[in-house]
Formats: sequence, structure tokens, C-alpha cells
Amino acid sequence: MIIMAEKKTGTLDKELLIHPGETISDILEEQGISQATLAAKAGVSRPFLNSVIKGKKGISPKLAAGLEYALGVPKSFWLNLQANYEVEKLEAEQLSTVTEKEINILSRLDDMVVQLRNDKKIPAKEDEVHTVISLRRALQFSNLCNLAKLTPDFIANLPANIKENHYIVQAWHYLNGDNALAN
Repeated sequence: MIIMAEKKTGTLDKELLIHPGETISDILEEQGISQATLAAKAGVSRPFLNSVIKGKKGISPKLAAGLEYALGVPKSFWLNLQANYEVEKLEAEQLSTVTEKEINILSRLDDMVVQLRNDKKIPAKEDEVHTVISLRRALQFSNLCNLAKLTPDFIANLPANIKENHYIVQAWHYLNGDNALAN
């Protein structure tokens, strides 16, 4: 039995994440197999298997191959289950990576946010933190602070009032391509 975490307003609630070890535990219970028996059949130590079941370690390629032999479930299933868990965990943790500086940058990008919402490139209604995450995706930057680290050649020809807000310039540049502001 596989349970995927439900999305809440575009991100996952960390409490709903199901570690792949719980799937192994469910199978052990359903089939009446002990951890010691499964560990021996899969070719891993019982302590290692126990740490996976408790969510302290992930499913390694070696364990996935062993589970394929021991349970008849393809190793690709186990590796995909682990990979999906890691992605969901990352999504849930992503909210905590938004900095106060990014929130401040967001306030300078109001016009862009409105345009992106109108174009349906980011969700219509989000709080500031979720909007930062959406902007990161739309602009293809891991952090909005990184916008200031790049200076395209065309910036020298821009009016002073636009130049002084380099976050806006960079954001529009990377959203619309090299010629967006050069014309």
C-alpha cells in the first residue's frame, strides 16, 4: 500500500510524508515476515533494514535489488519510491528556505507578480512565501537574491529610475529573454 502526501496550497505538508520504510513495514505485516527474515533474504543487515523501516535511512540501490529478490517487487519500484519521497521532502522543506531579503525583493516586483498572475504563470492567490517560491520557478533562479549577481549588457542603456532597482531589471530580463528591455 502506497500513500502519497496531499498537496496543501501548492506545497506538501511535511507531516503527511510517508517514508518508504513504512511501505516495507506494511508488507512485512501483511505477509507475516520478520525483519530478520527479510534482511537475510535481501542480503542486508537487520539493523540496516530496521533503520530504513524507522525512516532513519533511505532505500539504497543494494537494498532495492535485495527487495526485488526477497519480495518479487521490482528494484525500480523501490528506487522510485525513495526518489519520490526525497522530492516530496524537499518540496515540504522549501518554504523554510525563503529569506526575509527575498520577501523584500518581492515587494519591489509587484508589477511583475501582477503580470505573471494575469498570464497564469504563477497562481492567482498566494501568500508572500509561496509567491517567492513561484517566482523562483518562473524566473528559474534558486533564490531571488541571485538576480542581483548578473548584469546584462543592455542595462547601461536603461533609464536611471529602472537601473536603480536591479532586481526588477534582472527579473524582467530573465523572464522575457535578452531583448525584452533592449528595444
